[in-house]
Amino acid sequence: MVACPVCGSRHLRYSRLVNFNERLGSLVGVRPLRCRDCRTRFIDRTWRLANIRYARCPRCWRMDLNLWSRRDYRVRVWQAFMLQLGARPYRCEYCRCNFVSFRPRKEKFTFRRWKKGGPAAPVPTTSGDTPPRESAPLEE
Repeated sequence: MVACPVCGSRHLRYSRLVNFNERLGSLVGVRPLRCRDCRTRFIDRTWRLANIRYARCPRCWRMDLNLWSRRDYRVRVWQAFMLQLGARPYRCEYCRCNFVSFRPRKEKFTFRRWKKGGPAAPVPTTSGDTPPRESAPLEE
């Protein structure tokens, strides 16, 4: 997964193509990116050959995706057409983007991976013979 070399954030966007070399590199997946957190501009490969056959979010490029139902969300005409042809409805929980793809998902999204601030503090127990458990808070 692509991350900012300065702050390690994955909150990135495509940066403008400035010269001919960047335009040529974008044809093979080497793109200039800008971090939305620290505003650093850097060039990195956004396509990995090992992951090209999997679906990924069109906004943040993550590949751990959920499914969404047609009855819960409004379906655009083009999405409905693709769903009729056999595409799968995916949702990126990080950026809340619903999209449709014919490619399979690489990983199923779980809230356990979506932690901010590291592991939670252990929960104290009343009995002394069982060790304390670690619990992870669920976030929306």
